[in-house]
Amino acid sequence: MERVFTPERMDDLFSQYASNQYQQDLLFSSQVDLISLVVCGIHQSVHAAYRAKAAELSVSTTALYNCKESNRTSLKH
Repeated sequence: MERVFTPERMDDLFSQYASNQYQQDLLFSSQVDLISLVVCGIHQSVHAAYRAKAAELSVSTTALYNCKESNRTSLKH
C-alpha cells in the first residue's frame, strides 16, 4: 500500500483531477494518510488519526476539516 499511495503520487493525482484545488495548509497526501489510518483500523476516526499525527501536520483541526470539505466538493464534480 505504501508504494501505491506515495505522497507524491497522491498530490500529483489531486493536482491533475481536482477542479477547485485547495491544499494551501494541508497536502492532499496528508489527508489520504489520515483516512488510510481509519480505513486500516489503526484509528477509529479522522480526528483520532489527526490527534496522533498533529505534530507532523502542524495545522489546526479547523484547517483539517475545511480542507477536507473543500476537497470533497472539488473532487465530486
